[in-house]
Amino acid sequence: MQTFTSKVEFLRQIFGAVDTARDGINVAVRCPACGDESSKRKFSINTETWQCHCWICGIKGGNPYKIFKDSLGTDIANFFRDTFIQNKTGSVSSNIEIEESVSLPDSFLPLFINLKHRDPDVKDCLSYLRSRGMTHRDLWYFKLGTSLSGRFRRRIIIPSFNVDGDLNYFSARAIDDGISRKYINSKASKSDIIFNEINIDWNSEITITEGPFDLFKCNQNATCILGSSFHEGSYLFKRIVANKTPVLIALDSDMRKKSVRMAELLLDYDCKVRIIDLGEFKDVGEMTRNQFLDVEKYATEWNRFLSIRQRISSIRTGSLV
Repeated sequence: MQTFTSKVEFLRQIFGAVDTARDGINVAVRCPACGDESSKRKFSINTETWQCHCWICGIKGGNPYKIFKDSLGTDIANFFRDTFIQNKTGSVSSNIEIEESVSLPDSFLPLFINLKHRDPDVKDCLSYLRSRGMTHRDLWYFKLGTSLSGRFRRRIIIPSFNVDGDLNYFSARAIDDGISRKYINSKASKSDIIFNEINIDWNSEITITEGPFDLFKCNQNATCILGSSFHEGSYLFKRIVANKTPVLIALDSDMRKKSVRMAELLLDYDCKVRIIDLGEFKDVGEMTRNQFLDVEKYATEWNRFLSIRQRISSIRTGSLV
């Protein structure tokens, strides 16, 4: 295969047309995995880090080597790897960011098959979950676990899986009060994953909550933003927009402004949005499933008029000097 003077030139040779952003770093080409021969260029690639994703099919990676290999063949994939990923010594170049795999903590113990475990800390974890209204079915559905040793002992470990069923994140919540760090999370970027994407039907309304414990009480077609921001660069936002998925925002009661910002952003992309009012509850996790279903019925369908009224109501009254 010939020598290329730039990464964009290589991509243009492979894909034909290439859309280049103003920064000269982010480009978009036809997705090799979609099999879409139209002019749509929705496969985004950062030519500095080589992180990539498709807005249509959702495929993504720390670099496109495997996607190229599966879709374009071994020769092209190996040429890409040898030219742009590895230097002459075979080690990974320092300016290339490779996606690190996420793994569960050592001594992970799945609670759904250890209901009779004799360890007192495991018993306490099960008691804690029962006190939060969790059933045996919930333990199975969410694949909840704990750890028998180390800093994850006496914590509920909540794993997350991508659309292919691979682990992409986990969050571990302490069952004891007074702990300095209530949650310990894996190091994966929150903006680059969708929590439990494997459970999501993009053709139905998706509920977005703040944290993983909120997911236990709402409907099944739901995910959480893990307390992070929701923006145009996030993987969750891109999947919603690509599928025009209706959204039900169910953030914590003290996150009203954040909910409105999310709604306004989605409206800019013609996505239908509803915002739920939790009433007397601080978050969805405090509710029972029936209580959530009751308030969900009366969620407000958001529109531009409500956005303007919200802004006006937030203006402090008083005379101007």
